[in-house]
Amino acid sequence: MTSSATLEQIRDAVRRFALEHDLLKPGGIVVAVSGGVDSTALLLLLADLAPDLGLVLHVAHFDHRVRRTGAADAQFVSDLAAKAGATIRLGRADTPPQSEDDARRARYAFLERVAAERRANAIATGHTRDDQAETVLLHLARGAGIAGLAGMRPARAGIARPLLCIGRAETAAVCAAAGITPREDPTNRSLRYARNRIRRRVLPELARINPQVTSALARVAEAAADIAGSRRDRATALLDASMRDGTIDLDALGADDALREEALAVAWERATGHVLTARHRDAVAAQAARGDGAAALDLPGGRFIRERRSARIQVERVL
Repeated sequence: MTSSATLEQIRDAVRRFALEHDLLKPGGIVVAVSGGVDSTALLLLLADLAPDLGLVLHVAHFDHRVRRTGAADAQFVSDLAAKAGATIRLGRADTPPQSEDDARRARYAFLERVAAERRANAIATGHTRDDQAETVLLHLARGAGIAGLAGMRPARAGIARPLLCIGRAETAAVCAAAGITPREDPTNRSLRYARNRIRRRVLPELARINPQVTSALARVAEAAADIAGSRRDRATALLDASMRDGTIDLDALGADDALREEALAVAWERATGHVLTARHRDAVAAQAARGDGAAALDLPGGRFIRERRSARIQVERVL
């Protein structure tokens, strides 16, 4: 899709993508809206598609307490929700986050609470094809495997991303057509954050080599997702066959190092709800390859405990 696409073409592309990936089931859907260009366009497009798809929109806005404009942002989103005929739920962090990961966890915990309260089918976020390209490059730079190169999926763990088929040029066009000026997050200009350096420095240079670089990276993500999905299916089957009363028989995972690592990553996600980083996966894999004595690893969400050739996951209690 080109930057000169019409509003109707953009809306049709999002509709086709959502139907292809079964993202927008009839009923309630929580729409995460920060007030920025992408999430504003998301709400406008879903409001336009709602009558046809049978959607009931519930807007959720979370104030991380890092911007002085928090109250104005919340009012902007509340006004948007009213125009879209959607309910609105505002949330605010108890304290400012210490890191981007802390902010993300607090935001998604809020969104999940709203989804549960509204009995929504999914949470819709405004991630675009440009976000996908940035994610793939970030994961590549950090040494991610095939699963990391798959980037963000259209649907996973209750999160729907119906805008992955379009880019920021299209979301800006949607807002302009509606006569709406989205809120601007000043932190998006800061080169302190790795994603912003990718966005402002790396991608423009790659675009000089290939003007369609974001589409190219999106295709890489799709190919990686196909490979990763097949491997995950095999690893999940191995894991299921190796489990006895919450204990994993490491020998039953087989001799393929990559499949054993994937199976243990699946076990960790099931037990804790956390996704292991490449560094943590390597640490777990190293322990799983050993057979002497016992060892324990403290990881996000809990502890991985190995006793000779068996392992179990002790989930961290949240007080």
